[in-house]
Amino acid sequence: MAKRKLVSVLPVKKRWKDPRYFAAAPTRDQAKRIFWKDLKALVPQAWVKKIYETDLCVLTRFGSEIWVAGLDKPQRLEGTPWDGGVLDEYANMKAAAWTENIRPALSDREGWCWFIGVPEGLNHYKDLVDYAKSGVDQDWGVYSWRSSDILPEAEVSAARRLLDPRTFRQEYEGSFEGRNGRVYYAYRSEIHEDAGITLKQNLPVNICCDFNVDTCVWEVCQVHGGRVVIVDEIHLRNTNTIEMGREAVRRYGSHKAGIIVYGDAAGMSRSTTGKSDYALLHELGLKDQRIKKANPPVKDRVNTVNAMLESASAEVKLIHHPRCKALRKDFETVEWKENGIEIDKSKPERTHAADAVGYFLEYEFPLRIAKPDPHKRFYK
Repeated sequence: MAKRKLVSVLPVKKRWKDPRYFAAAPTRDQAKRIFWKDLKALVPQAWVKKIYETDLCVLTRFGSEIWVAGLDKPQRLEGTPWDGGVLDEYANMKAAAWTENIRPALSDREGWCWFIGVPEGLNHYKDLVDYAKSGVDQDWGVYSWRSSDILPEAEVSAARRLLDPRTFRQEYEGSFEGRNGRVYYAYRSEIHEDAGITLKQNLPVNICCDFNVDTCVWEVCQVHGGRVVIVDEIHLRNTNTIEMGREAVRRYGSHKAGIIVYGDAAGMSRSTTGKSDYALLHELGLKDQRIKKANPPVKDRVNTVNAMLESASAEVKLIHHPRCKALRKDFETVEWKENGIEIDKSKPERTHAADAVGYFLEYEFPLRIAKPDPHKRFYK
């Protein structure tokens, strides 16, 4: 709808010769991926005078222009009057971008603006929605749709089974959900802790790593029956990667089904001995390593953990043995910072166990639901 809106206004005559519109996202790469290809396809060829691929700009024969821009630097839209534009994924933009950079640039031409995207906690997006709903300013309006309005029921049901309740409400029902407080809010020891857990000799042992010195915590898990079972915890103080690796080999080196290493992508390059953490583990015999090139966003990792702890359909897919004390402490006490976006890491002994599990879960059980057909464009 936003892309069609931008294209539909291009032939509209103004008092000035150069009506100018923008399509913006949090970063330039993101904006280009979201808008550029589709906008070029939607603008009729008879309207196009010139396309500037480097600047991401379409100049029309009417004199109007449409620009694709990233707002990681909101000042990019300053200094030029705009007739209107779209801010996609507005919740992930800087809070001051609208008031300090974009709103003044629209004033000269009394321009319009659409703010679109999924809620991201109780941040500036929520404040703007509340203002629009208040009725104080008649120029504002709020429109929202649930995913069930446009997606097949089977797809929504799959998401309900996969996601935790709070993430489902936010991502599929457009609900503003607070993030302040406990990060792993889906955790309850009475349903996630099981003293009857035992190591299965016919299944591989997964070592989940988060590299640190004091303290260093690795979690040991197995997957069976679609469930992740955390059987053990390697927890050492004032240590290093080699000592942790040796302890892992001492405990599980003879496991016949093998050992697989997962963990922090930063360990691919970080080193205190001239070799990466994973190179050191490789030398110790831990050669089966499944590491992503880059760590997932914190939000994605946390959502994955919460979804495994309890999905929106009340399925529990993650349990642990009581000996995993650091993990339980993380699940029960780790909190968000006041901004609701970053995890509070002010306590050095916290977050490492949960982070380690999160890297494993995000690798093997990422929250990937929609499978769009790239050959089918929405406007055809």
